[in-house]
Amino acid sequence: MRVLIVGAGIAGLSAARALKLKGVACELVERREQPPTAGAGIFLLGNASRALGDLGLLDGLKSLAYPITAQRILSSSGTVLNDVRTAEVWEHCGPCLSLSRQSLTGILQRSLDPGTVTYGVEAISTVSSGEKRMVRFSDGQEKDYDLVIGAAGVNSPLRNATFGPDAARQIGITCWRTVVQNNGEIDTWTAMLGHGRTLLGIPISERETYIYADCSSTEFGDGSIEVLKSLFRGFAGPLGPIVANLDPTARMHCAPLQEVRMQRWIADRHVLIGDAAHASSPSMAQGAGMAIEDAVVLAELVSRGGPIERILEQFHENRISRIEWVQTKSRSRDKLRSGSSALRNVVLRLFGDALYRRTYEPLTRPLLS
Repeated sequence: MRVLIVGAGIAGLSAARALKLKGVACELVERREQPPTAGAGIFLLGNASRALGDLGLLDGLKSLAYPITAQRILSSSGTVLNDVRTAEVWEHCGPCLSLSRQSLTGILQRSLDPGTVTYGVEAISTVSSGEKRMVRFSDGQEKDYDLVIGAAGVNSPLRNATFGPDAARQIGITCWRTVVQNNGEIDTWTAMLGHGRTLLGIPISERETYIYADCSSTEFGDGSIEVLKSLFRGFAGPLGPIVANLDPTARMHCAPLQEVRMQRWIADRHVLIGDAAHASSPSMAQGAGMAIEDAVVLAELVSRGGPIERILEQFHENRISRIEWVQTKSRSRDKLRSGSSALRNVVLRLFGDALYRRTYEPLTRPLLS
């Protein structure tokens, strides 16, 4: 079987690793000229680490990651609203871990054979061609494949060319992401909620903390660090002072949050995975988790054999309800945190633990029977 994966982000690299473990060789093309050398942090819940275990990478991941066993939510004034022992929910699934995004992609890249990824080449279009799928590349080449896996992210050109444009929609929230020196005050996942604004700190090592902040896109302005400081000036410790003391020249990743609603992203010998198929708000912290799960499930179904059409249909049927759950809960959580502060605070104080368990327990269930 000849397989092409388009996009060397977390989804694409995971798919290549999963197929390799099943004895299926593949080609992977990436439009960027080289692997990313920078990035902020990433938080992996237990289902994501379980999927990385299925890829044989969990031990290496744990050696680089910071364990997270609780999640703490505070008001912007510093009052604790909820403090849940998340390890109890995930104990039979996998550990919750945080690390730099570059570390995770590095683990995935090193797990592949040299030469698997070709950088600086883009898949421009793909069409069905008899019993193959023909792909046209930016370097002028045309090749035929038995299966094409689109994993080029939320603004995937290949998705737009094959399934039509406008699948990605902005959800009205824009974020900042950066990494700062760990000041010792943030020892677990810690969020602070203001009126329509969220500030999050997660230690990714003993020395570094991942900082995430978001606000309504109408408030974002030019996205400068000065705007960030102004919007979060009223936030107390432990996170407010970290933002207040940010260096004006600090490296900051800014982006509007987008959603690609899960639907039937399969065509003749062509399938989308990861953010290309189902990008959602990060409020469930499932972007990487869903992408890695996609890779594990797809590779397992491919290894079982059968017509490609049936394999892709099984993949869609297996994944759709799980991803729709994540997207629905992401929207609900965004609505709660951006609504009335008084109502939100009461709900989190009284029902925070139960809401967390009810939201995430379905994701602890096996991926495949």
